[in-house]
Amino acid sequence: MAALALAYMFDGRMDEYALVGTSSGSTLKSVNLDGARRMALKHIEAFVLTFSDPHAFAAAAASSAPAALSQVTEGACIQEAGHLRCSGAEIGRFVAMLRNPSSILKACAAFALLQFTVPGGRHAMHHVSLMQNAGAARVLRAAATAASAPLEAKIFARIVPCNLEHHHIEPSL
Repeated sequence: MAALALAYMFDGRMDEYALVGTSSGSTLKSVNLDGARRMALKHIEAFVLTFSDPHAFAAAAASSAPAALSQVTEGACIQEAGHLRCSGAEIGRFVAMLRNPSSILKACAAFALLQFTVPGGRHAMHHVSLMQNAGAARVLRAAATAASAPLEAKIFARIVPCNLEHHHIEPSL
């Protein structure tokens, strides 16, 4: 969950908060976050890749069969994530991260949304409802077919709509 928190922090919005104090009068100092961002993104990528079984992802990429997607879900599921309860703003931010040009953040956002919608999760229905309100289905479809998105992002973005359907929420167009 720490990697998801890093992604949440470094999705490009940290720059809005990077102005610190005053040096003389009204001149603001800017904090350089590039090094911290690069390091955080490397850790995020390493974390997401620990849930990436190359054989399961290859099978899921080659087939739309539920069994292939289910195998990826089983390998990627973090049981403790089912106990988290996000706000609409938080889910909206993860949905917005799917549009981020950073492929690492795309994969992490899709991974997070997968965690929040896994059937059997304590707050899955709550998250599914929030995702519908945020228009996630359309953004997930775009992420699943984006040429520049990494395979993990594409597969996770294909699984989440299946989870939405499992919870009997009609994806909005």
